Amino acid sequence: MSSAVLVRENTKAAGEEMSDHTETTKKMVLVVEDDPDMSELLCTVLEQAGYQTAPAFNGKEALEQANNLQPALILLDIMLPDIDGIRLCRDFSHNDNTRNIPIIMVSVRQELSAKLSSYIAGARRFIVKPFRVEDLLQDVERALRQPRAPATEEEILDPRD
Repeated sequence: MSSAVLVRENTKAAGEEMSDHTETTKKMVLVVEDDPDMSELLCTVLEQAGYQTAPAFNGKEALEQANNLQPALILLDIMLPDIDGIRLCRDFSHNDNTRNIPIIMVSVRQELSAKLSSYIAGARRFIVKPFRVEDLLQDVERALRQPRAPATEEEILDPRD
């Protein structure tokens, strides 16, 4: 049985103009987060910044949606109900269909071992919850500009994470 894919898109209020160019160049972000409130927050922030979003609430949904939608970026929580997010990151990195999609890990875990494991698994960035919206959007833009560049030592040891 295949689950339905929900794609969220930012919609402008009545009367606001939206150029055709902006509408057709929106990048898709797959938001893999089991907490519905955090998922809603991440999707809303990204949509307000001009991205399309698709939420996934567990690893199985994330794998299906990543393969079907081919998002420009994946935001991935470490703690999911059915699979460890670091393991899922590794799976994405070794899958021919998803290996070129940049991944940003998002977690309440702050320890260096979680960050290192995420980078080794293929993550481009690691964001600690709670986070500043500006930092999240900056990291998303950075990951989209340099999708598969390896993390530098400075990024791994970044004190804001």
